[in-house]
Amino acid sequence: MREVFLSYWNSFFADLVRPYRDDITAISTLVIAVFAVVLARVAWKQTRDARILHRAYLDVKFGGVRDVSTGELVGSVDFKNVGHLPMQKLRWLVRLDSGGSNWRPPKIRNRDLAGESVIPPGAEWPRGSNDIPHPGDAGGVYLYVWGRATYADGFGWRKRRVDFCHRYPWKMREASNGGGVSIGAEHARYHDYGNSAT
Repeated sequence: MREVFLSYWNSFFADLVRPYRDDITAISTLVIAVFAVVLARVAWKQTRDARILHRAYLDVKFGGVRDVSTGELVGSVDFKNVGHLPMQKLRWLVRLDSGGSNWRPPKIRNRDLAGESVIPPGAEWPRGSNDIPHPGDAGGVYLYVWGRATYADGFGWRKRRVDFCHRYPWKMREASNGGGVSIGAEHARYHDYGNSAT
């Protein structure tokens, strides 16, 4: 009985499908191709999102300004890797200047950057600037800790870049324990100019 039913079903189905066999093959191939494109797009988006979530990210934290043994001022920043992969090929430039509220950092060339280091995830690395003499006591004077850092984020060949410019009001200086003056990181602000990242 089962064989008779299967034989009847196969002949019926074959007679029904045979005239449209090429059309059904074409439509099936098109559906498979569309699904393949959709799956490729989903895989690409998941890869992109994984890179965004897991790559190395650089945070340039305020480090303050202080006197050094020569009596001049030095600014500092703390480079921190807040991502999930090691930050590789880190190169940097940290400078200190004084100026008014509309001061802008000079153009930075990549050949001015120094070093080549690695920062593991979660680690901080302090870096100091050049030294400058104390500015005059004129009102509206600020100290600017500025510069650039470039690094490899753990994925691909692209190098990331962070330009930073931190502003410290000279009027907020305090006498430090060993003599001289300092301006704590709590007085720092991001300057209107010179801050960008890629």
